[in-house]
Amino acid sequence: MTDAIHTAGLPDGDYMLDDRSVRIQDGAVRLSDGTLAGSVLTMERALQNVCSATGRSLAETWMMSSLNAARAIGVSANKGSLEIGKDADFVLLDESFDVHLTVVEGEIAFSHKGEFAIPRWS
Repeated sequence: MTDAIHTAGLPDGDYMLDDRSVRIQDGAVRLSDGTLAGSVLTMERALQNVCSATGRSLAETWMMSSLNAARAIGVSANKGSLEIGKDADFVLLDESFDVHLTVVEGEIAFSHKGEFAIPRWS
């Protein structure tokens, strides 16, 4: 979970946050007086930041964005990892941490239409 507001992932520009006007610029969200108004940091970018800052691989850090969070809120019996009997929630990232596929409870919720080979496991 992140503290990102609903404009996360949108380009720099002016948006409405509840009844207030906010500006997203250079990764920051601010009210007209300059006060920070939230975050636009998405989970995949947060995970990329952890990997970059620590030098660790995605294979070593993925639990920070899924299993540990599921454990913390008491839903790890159904969520947080891919195991038989769990909800089949996952995100497929490329080497740049760009999202290409999101699956929620076994159903595709988002699919990038660009060129991307989905690996096949036997």
